Amino acid sequence: MKVWVHFVFSLAIGIILYPIFGWKALFVLAGGVLIDLDHYLWYAYRHKKANFFEAYKYYLKNLEKNDFTSDIGILLVFHTIEFLALMIVLSFYGEAFFLFTIGLLLHYLLDAVFLYFVAKRLIADYSLVHWVLKNKIQKV
Repeated sequence: MKVWVHFVFSLAIGIILYPIFGWKALFVLAGGVLIDLDHYLWYAYRHKKANFFEAYKYYLKNLEKNDFTSDIGILLVFHTIEFLALMIVLSFYGEAFFLFTIGLLLHYLLDAVFLYFVAKRLIADYSLVHWVLKNKIQKV
């Protein structure tokens, strides 16, 4: 899903929560948008390039052109169940973590809608443990 969609929805939820949480509502925006940095991390790992703009262009144009098949099975660490579990636990220890997790859940919801209606398939592996085990088994 395009970053601007995550930004708009996260901003809207942040604005709604601002009267309750004040400036900390910005953490909703961070959770809703910044977690997509794992796409860049995966691109840098896979292509051995650290150019952020090339990575953005790759995700914006190339994936849709090849029907998202080139990234099936990738690991996006901030999109895993383990990261979500960590954030839920941390949510009990501070408002910032709680608000970040709200943004994260919104991000996941928007991604689920995108995957269902546009990509029509799961792309990433949504468990760090599963990905490690699967890739370790395949290498043996």
